[in-house]
Amino acid sequence: MGAIDGRQRIKELQKEYQQSKTDWQQKADQLKKQFVLNAWLRLIAFVCAFAFPFTFFTHWSSEFFFNFTLCFSCFLWLIWRANKISSARAYIGHRLDLLSKELNRHSQQWLNEEDGAQFIEPEHNYAHDLDLFGKGSLFQFINRTSTLGGLKQLAYKLKNISLSSDDIQSKQTAIKELARQNEFRQHFYALGALVAESNKKNRQLDLNQQPDLNFITQSGKIIIALFLAAVGISILLISFGIINSEIIAYLFFVGLTIVGTRLKKINKVHSEVASLGNYLQRYSQIIKHVEEGDWQADYLVSLQSQLKSEGKTASEITSQLAGHIKRFDQRLNMLLGVVLNGFLLWDLLICIRLQSWCDKYGHQLHQWLETLHEVEALNSLATFAYNHPHFVYPTTSDTIIFKASELGHPLIPGEERISNDFSFSKQQRICVVTGANMAGKSTFLRTVGVALVLAGNGSVVAANTFQYKPLPFITNMRAIDNLLKHESYFFAELSRLQMILECLKEEGELFFILDEILKGTNSLDKYQGSMALIKQLLNHNGTGLVATHDLELGELAKQTDGQVFNNCFEVSFNDEGLSFDYKLRTGITESHNATWLMEKMGLIPSENIRL
Repeated sequence: MGAIDGRQRIKELQKEYQQSKTDWQQKADQLKKQFVLNAWLRLIAFVCAFAFPFTFFTHWSSEFFFNFTLCFSCFLWLIWRANKISSARAYIGHRLDLLSKELNRHSQQWLNEEDGAQFIEPEHNYAHDLDLFGKGSLFQFINRTSTLGGLKQLAYKLKNISLSSDDIQSKQTAIKELARQNEFRQHFYALGALVAESNKKNRQLDLNQQPDLNFITQSGKIIIALFLAAVGISILLISFGIINSEIIAYLFFVGLTIVGTRLKKINKVHSEVASLGNYLQRYSQIIKHVEEGDWQADYLVSLQSQLKSEGKTASEITSQLAGHIKRFDQRLNMLLGVVLNGFLLWDLLICIRLQSWCDKYGHQLHQWLETLHEVEALNSLATFAYNHPHFVYPTTSDTIIFKASELGHPLIPGEERISNDFSFSKQQRICVVTGANMAGKSTFLRTVGVALVLAGNGSVVAANTFQYKPLPFITNMRAIDNLLKHESYFFAELSRLQMILECLKEEGELFFILDEILKGTNSLDKYQGSMALIKQLLNHNGTGLVATHDLELGELAKQTDGQVFNNCFEVSFNDEGLSFDYKLRTGITESHNATWLMEKMGLIPSENIRL
């Protein structure tokens, strides 16, 4: 798809998102009116329940109780309806929030979204050098996750690209299928946002790790069973007038005593799970949404198959746990809690049910959530693909290291993006990229690196065609000194280069991207060291790009029989100043601009230098 077609498709997407936002906003406005009307009706029902019967009927007559019950029932129903409307409004609010994000990303107003700065790792093999996280990062641009787990999974995927062609192909197929299911992805996002709402503290969900659930022994369960049997038999005998009703009062206090002996441990269990009821109930809705997905892609089908256990679906099982936790919360009602514990040992019964659930399913809960978070991360990549239909899905090769046409950086808007063709021939192994300051060398290196990260996740890349060989991938573009470790900038860079060489020896093959190596030494030392390093990388089967201002490195093409080859970016001068076209060319650069820029900025005297 050409650039013009791509821009046209982007405009169509913007119209689509804007129309969808308008439709959802209309629904939100309607629900707001319903909510206000419901509030007035609820007030009227409450007033009627406590004023109408007392005004028009004899107190405590059958008519009095009938009308009170009718009005109060209406009041309770209106409370239930208000909660339903509130939930629907919250859901629609998240749909609108997502559509706003989509429109902002198309208009380049996305820099206030979650940027993943917490995932910045300066020592990572490539993430820090490629600006994958932080303000204006790739993560910030493509992230469509709404849960903490999904956020972490997307970050993990960007930091850990696949090297298996089969795995990449499998994920590509999954992303293609998800990209076609716009409603599925948007509904998933909104459900996930509701989950995040109900778990502000991001509490741990793996209840199998709660040791307090094992405090009820087998003998304790027998005592509980005997007590409940005694209560049931006593009520039956009292109803027939066989025994005195006072016995039930004694049993009530015995029940409170039994619960009281375990109260400290019960309180601890409740404090650990109390806030998870709504959270898990909403997670069960996401699980069900995934379970109901009609998918053909093997990877998605395999994820779907993980959401089952013993003939039951994970949504049913998770909803069951949420129900146990909600019933546990009945103890918060002082009066009801005392009655339930006195007659039914309620807290102990719930703890037993939690214990039984964890014994059967606790070890699977973490796996189910991980499955959902993987789908959520794939949703982000699928949305990225959907929003950029003019981008291409890469193909893998066992022989072609890298071959791309019209390759550009996805974060640069289409109307500003300058794309380039770039490839390695069969004998070529290392590309030396030269060019003046600001000519585009570093941006090009990051373009290649970001493309490899996206390709390694089965995603689309900003190119017309893209073929590559999946290889371990390391960069060295911005070494950082470390005062705490007493490391200078130069030593930090040498350590990084040493790590790259050791990885290359260990892996046997490696793709690297190096930007202006050995900056911390004199020009002769830098030239000699760079020449020796590139030859060393070549000897150990290394493949990659090296950007440099040292034009002498271009001589390596002759010394290595073409295994090292030269590309460059040029800059031109005119009456208006510097002119950059950011187009990659064959050969070594012939232009320089440092002295010209210093002259223009008044840093050095004007000598009418033209380079």
